[in-house]
Amino acid sequence: MLPIFVRRSLSFQITVIILIILGVPILVMLYDIFYAAKTDQMLLVNKEERLATIVRFLDVQLTSNLPKELPKDPEEQGRLLKQSFDAIAQPLVQQYPGVRLGLYVPANDTMSVQGFLHNYRVLSPEEQAIRQQRIREEASSGIKAVLASGEPLARLAGSPDDQFFEHLVPIILNEQVAAVVWAEERLNPIFTKSRHFRMVTRCLTILGFFVGAAGALVIILNITRRVEQIRQGLMKITQNFDCRIPNLPGEWGQIVEEINNMAASLQKKEKLEEQVRRSANLASLGRLVTGIAHELRNPIGIIKASIQLMERDPQLAAGVKEYTTVIKEQVDRQNRVITELLEFGRPSRQIIQPLNLNQLLKSVLTFTEPLLRQHHITLQLNTSDDLPQVEGDGEKIKQVFVNLIFNAVQAMPEGGRLTISSYRDGSNVVMTFADTGPGIPKENLPHIFDPYFTTKETGSGLGLAICHQIVKLHDGSIQAVNVHPHGAKLIISLPVMKGDGKSYETQNSDH
Repeated sequence: MLPIFVRRSLSFQITVIILIILGVPILVMLYDIFYAAKTDQMLLVNKEERLATIVRFLDVQLTSNLPKELPKDPEEQGRLLKQSFDAIAQPLVQQYPGVRLGLYVPANDTMSVQGFLHNYRVLSPEEQAIRQQRIREEASSGIKAVLASGEPLARLAGSPDDQFFEHLVPIILNEQVAAVVWAEERLNPIFTKSRHFRMVTRCLTILGFFVGAAGALVIILNITRRVEQIRQGLMKITQNFDCRIPNLPGEWGQIVEEINNMAASLQKKEKLEEQVRRSANLASLGRLVTGIAHELRNPIGIIKASIQLMERDPQLAAGVKEYTTVIKEQVDRQNRVITELLEFGRPSRQIIQPLNLNQLLKSVLTFTEPLLRQHHITLQLNTSDDLPQVEGDGEKIKQVFVNLIFNAVQAMPEGGRLTISSYRDGSNVVMTFADTGPGIPKENLPHIFDPYFTTKETGSGLGLAICHQIVKLHDGSIQAVNVHPHGAKLIISLPVMKGDGKSYETQNSDH
């Protein structure tokens, strides 16, 4: 049974548990209704039968002692009824201590009482009058009911803290209600308090049940909603490790925090695996490219040398020179592509020294600013004056800057604005190149640093790949993002120089 329960949904399990908890007050209430209440009822029935016996005896005795024709004078009639009642009731109250007997004569509105419900003492006339008035008030509603209906009546009366049971019977003479007699007996205070306590408990149980049911419903809905939020968040994370589940209060927040930390770890692992895969691919591709470039360079060198000899030949026809010029241009173009291939496949030795990126940028701008003006591109510099130094190969970093500026020029053929910024970000120096071109299509962003990936008809697809390789060799990072409302931004991050920046040479251990 338990394994089946555990396999059910969380909301079902919580609902069952809460119903079990709420079942306790329901069982208490059922016990009160079917057992405790019946016990009280039996006690009241026994008391009613006892008092009914006394009242019937009192009724029989009064009826038999009175003359068949009562006096017509109300005062005389009342005196006669009172005299007979007192004579019969006094022995009875001595025989049944704790029982109080009463007589009410409607003809002259008089009342007579014999016996006490409590332990009594001798009362003064004033106290006796007050007692008579109190008893009249307590019995008045019952007397009126008996006079109106002409039927006996049994009921509980008195205050909540001092209740008594009374049985009232009409005295019928000449087919008219001549008087009302009753017997009263006090209920045990424990019974009264127990009955009152059970009534309060019953009300509180019902209230607690509904409050508990409402609270359970709120808890179930809240848990279900939180579980659904986490489930939806996990589905998004499985599709994209960049997604995160929004923070939640309480223990749910701790669960969400751990899930988000796990997603961040998986994201970092995925990036590391991508870097390892990329490095392996680049290494294999570099070896292949280097071999191909060497094989191509030799015949192209022969072609170029042959063209140069042909140009020096005085017997060369004038019309042929035009073709040799075209051949030379294409040979030079292929030489540039081969040079890029060699740079990509086998990076040259690096001269590592302290570098100020602002100064390197300034030296690059001396020969690239005319190109920007020629293409109607406005240059905006936002460089930090206290930029710390980095360690690296100045010529390689310049090559990165030049490639990024050329890319920006190609992205803005109709002109625009190129914003170059530099600043420190913790332990890194950051350089950004932002243009106002059309931006990079979202589907191309993950591939722009891949070798031979290009959207230009005449591009080799190696410019950004070389930039990526150079930055990685300097233990830095480079990424591309789109900016609002249009344009793209290339972000380079290099670590701040450690130590005194002493120059040294290092050979790339990967190649």
